[in-house]
Amino acid sequence: MTFSQLSTDPTHIVSTLLSGTMAQRLAEKAKSKELDHSERQRAEERQYETKRAVEEAVRTCYIMLNTASLEYHSELNNFCYALRADHVTDDLRSRLDDARREHRTSYSEAQMRVASAGRRHPDDALTAADDVHRRLSRIYGVLKRLDGRIPPRREGESLEHAHTQIVELWEQLSEMRRIMRRSIGVPARGLRDQ
Repeated sequence: MTFSQLSTDPTHIVSTLLSGTMAQRLAEKAKSKELDHSERQRAEERQYETKRAVEEAVRTCYIMLNTASLEYHSELNNFCYALRADHVTDDLRSRLDDARREHRTSYSEAQMRVASAGRRHPDDALTAADDVHRRLSRIYGVLKRLDGRIPPRREGESLEHAHTQIVELWEQLSEMRRIMRRSIGVPARGLRDQ
């Protein structure tokens, strides 16, 4: 077969043209698959990073709420002892009010973050935090009324009863920590509760 025959044979012309087109299409298809794979991988990485960021935010939120709850509890206890000794100062009142504000801020943040984060046990953690918050608030109200010499709202509101509630609240604070730890996957074994 001569060059002139080869170049004019329609079969050869079509196959030559098709082979270039086919090679180009196969290359485009391979490139498209590679881009799709890369995009899926980037999406998975973004999803993983977002999940990690949410988990870290909830963990930090739990730490802040636990710390604020313990501080508020401690200030209530200090205030109760000062009331008993009739040595309440403006500094003690201010420290108690600051601890209360810090607790309310941490509690409010927990309500927003934990509920929106899709935690494994968000209802348990929020329920425990809500119970602690309500009890701390009731004790605060009783102590502030006693400090202001305002008559009790309920029967049995006394300094002794408030102190008993403060002592009993310790177990509820411990339970709240256990639930929060479980919610973020911290194993209970080996941890000593304060």
